[in-house]
Amino acid sequence: MGLAAVGVLRGTYAAGGSDSSCYALMAEAFAAGDLMPTSALVSSVPWPSAPNTFTPGGFVPSQTNPAAFAPVCAPGFSVLLAPVVAVGGGEALFWVTPLAAALLVWLTFVAGHALGGPLAGAMAAVLVAASPPVLYQAVQPMNDIATAALWMATFAALIHRRWALAGLCCGLALLVRPNLLPLGIIAGVHVARSGWGLGMRSPTSTKVVSGFNRAAIPFSLCALPFALAVLFLNNALYGSPLRSGYGPLGNLFAFSHIAVNAPRYLGWLVDTHTVFPLVSLAAPFWISREKRADVLLACCLIAATVFIYLLYTPFDHWSYLRFLLPAITLMLVLASVATVHVLRSVVPGFSRTVIVAAITAALAIVYVRTAADRHAFALRFLEQRYRSAGMFVRDRLPEGAVVLSVWDSGAVRFHGRREALTWEGLDPSWLDRSLAWLEQRGRRPYILVETWEEPAFRGRFGNHSDIGKLDWPPRFEIDRVVRIYDPRDRARYHRGEHVETEFAWPLRPSASGR
Repeated sequence: MGLAAVGVLRGTYAAGGSDSSCYALMAEAFAAGDLMPTSALVSSVPWPSAPNTFTPGGFVPSQTNPAAFAPVCAPGFSVLLAPVVAVGGGEALFWVTPLAAALLVWLTFVAGHALGGPLAGAMAAVLVAASPPVLYQAVQPMNDIATAALWMATFAALIHRRWALAGLCCGLALLVRPNLLPLGIIAGVHVARSGWGLGMRSPTSTKVVSGFNRAAIPFSLCALPFALAVLFLNNALYGSPLRSGYGPLGNLFAFSHIAVNAPRYLGWLVDTHTVFPLVSLAAPFWISREKRADVLLACCLIAATVFIYLLYTPFDHWSYLRFLLPAITLMLVLASVATVHVLRSVVPGFSRTVIVAAITAALAIVYVRTAADRHAFALRFLEQRYRSAGMFVRDRLPEGAVVLSVWDSGAVRFHGRREALTWEGLDPSWLDRSLAWLEQRGRRPYILVETWEEPAFRGRFGNHSDIGKLDWPPRFEIDRVVRIYDPRDRARYHRGEHVETEFAWPLRPSASGR
């Protein structure tokens, strides 16, 4: 429960980045019985490319509904969040990742215990709980921890021969992150081989079929509904069962990416976890023969995960180790099991426990310090500008306000409960006319930008509009990063009237309200 406590106490409670706001807004839409978030204005505004201007970060204009926008992120995690939102409101979704983190640690112990005994399970669980990318993601409302937990659940169910449960967990894992389909295929092959083995215990051919059925049928029946759900959602959201919000697969995966990704991911893994996870490579040779099939399954799942993301679009920040969490957590399990197995053959019982505890403590301290150095425990404060900006929009701007924003557009909709007009998609010559059109219809416009966005805003609109110059004081400035401008203030300011800026620090998360 320690990792869950970190997620709760250090959680960002903010949906502002493209991924987090995508999951949050989709969860609200699903909870309300809708397939996608919609805009009430997009069908009536006169400017060109209207859908692009009302599509917040993390979304693309819908191909099936002109008033809606489809998620770039896979919608499966939002499907799991939707019942939580329906029961507890939008604020409740921030509790899901900490709970998934606790589940991940417990399942890691279960898997480690099954392969190497309670000492190996405890070692693996502690190291997963201290893992820097796990700590980094446990405080954010994103799907990485849930993905790792579901694949660990699938693995644990498979090695315990719980075929129906394995199918259920595998189906859920693919719903949350469909691009890990190769892991599902590996799980299915493992089930088929295990079922064949069950049948082969009998000399009759009917037993062979019976053994196969006892494994493959419950696994398939439990996994199939989620596979169909993925196809249904893709068709409803993107117009084809085989399309996703990320675009064609050729734009995302390429063999040429391996040369860039391989040294990056390996370097990030060693920098954050030391070389200990690489001990897992020796597990097939060190672990007892009766566990070899289960170890081989883990190795195949690890290899498939790594291969998928070696082909994936390169990123240049260590936090993208989050993609590899299903592999990293299994690597820590195998490395822990291998370590305990070797020590078991050379060190007596109590001394072995002491040595394992010392190794675990030393690694955990290094991991937690690394996580702290990489701001895992500071994300709550770094991300609060999204929440605070949204709360200012909600509490201080008129009910019908329309907020021109790009980076914070998701926060404007989720925390602020206002329409967000994405100025990056607005034709520069339409800025003044769009503001006038909104004013005429009682939809008072405001401009919300982060300080680093202001040059881009001025560059886009400054030669076409005086408003585009942003040459007057903002109405609000939040944490010295987010500024909210009222276009009406410009004329007053240039007439010599005083325009006062209200400065505010980020508002802290509370148990109620957004």
